Amino acid sequence: MRTIVYSIDTIPDLDFGKKHMNLDGLSDEDIGRSMFFQQLQTKGDEFLPIDLHKIITISCVVEESGTVELKSFTALNNFITFVNDADYFITWNGKQFDFPVLYFRSLVERIVINEKMFDESHNTDLKELLSTGDINSNTGMLNRVSKHLSLPDKKIDSANAVWDLYLDDKIDDIFRSCESDVITIYLIYLHHQLSIGVINEDELKIKKETLRSFLSLQDNPHTDFIKIL
Repeated sequence: MRTIVYSIDTIPDLDFGKKHMNLDGLSDEDIGRSMFFQQLQTKGDEFLPIDLHKIITISCVVEESGTVELKSFTALNNFITFVNDADYFITWNGKQFDFPVLYFRSLVERIVINEKMFDESHNTDLKELLSTGDINSNTGMLNRVSKHLSLPDKKIDSANAVWDLYLDDKIDDIFRSCESDVITIYLIYLHHQLSIGVINEDELKIKKETLRSFLSLQDNPHTDFIKIL
C-alpha cells in the first residue's frame, strides 16, 4: 500500500487581489496586507477564504513496501501526478484546509485529482481524530501534540509567519518548515497506528529507524528529527 502524508503552505492569491479586489499596481506586500485587512473587517480575523490561498509548497512523506521518502513540490500538477496511484492519505487538518485548497486549485488549474482524496475511507485527518471531532480544541494543535510525543517544535506557527518569510524571500525556510511539519505528522500517524493495534512496538521502531536512515542520507538532513529517532 502506498501511503501519502502531506502538508501545504500558502500565501494570499496576489493575482486574484490584483484582478478582482482593486489592488492592481500595489506591491506584493501591500496587496497581501490589503487582503488580510479586508478579511479582518469582514469576518473578524485575517484567515483568508479557501479560494484565496495560493499554494507555494507541498511536502509529503511516502511510505510504501517498507520504504519511506520525503518529497517537496512547488507545482501542484507535479504533486498530483506523483500521488496519482496512492492508496491512502494522511493529513493534519486536511479536511478543513489542505484538501479543500488542493481541490480548489486543481479545479482552477484543470488538474485531474486522485479520486481517493475525496473518499473518507482512504483518508485520516489526525487533527480531527485527536480532537474528537472538535477541530478548534487545544488538543488539536500540532505543536501541542508534538510536545506530548517529544518531537521537535513546529518551525512556523501561523499563515502570517509564512507570508512574512515569503516577503523576505526566505522560500527555503518555508520549504524546510513544511517538510518538518509533514515529518511530524508522519510520526504522529505512526503512534496512532500503534495505539489502534495496526503496528506493534517493534514495528514502530523499525519504521522510525527507516525514517532516520533516509533523513541521514539527505544533503541537508533534518538533524532535529534524526537526534530523536
